[in-house]
Amino acid sequence: MSGAALGIEIVLVFFLALFLLHRYGDFKKQQRMVLFGTLLAWYLCFLIVFILPLDVSTTIYRQCIEDHEEHISVSTISPTNHTTPNATMAPTK
Repeated sequence: MSGAALGIEIVLVFFLALFLLHRYGDFKKQQRMVLFGTLLAWYLCFLIVFILPLDVSTTIYRQCIEDHEEHISVSTISPTNHTTPNATMAPTK
């Protein structure tokens, strides 16, 4: 996977989970351990959901690049001598 995209996605998913916990949870009434557990659970669930498409698309892109490079290298390799042996000589008795 692309390192920059992965890093940005990890940070954004953490802030998404934190925002949702702040919106739907009450920081003043809940215990710290409950908040931390909920944040961790939401973060890991969202992380799987958002990283899986990134992983699949990056893998498909890399495979496409490798196939394209292989196709180019195979098509550029060709024999330089196009003559066949004994093409201009007459058969001897």
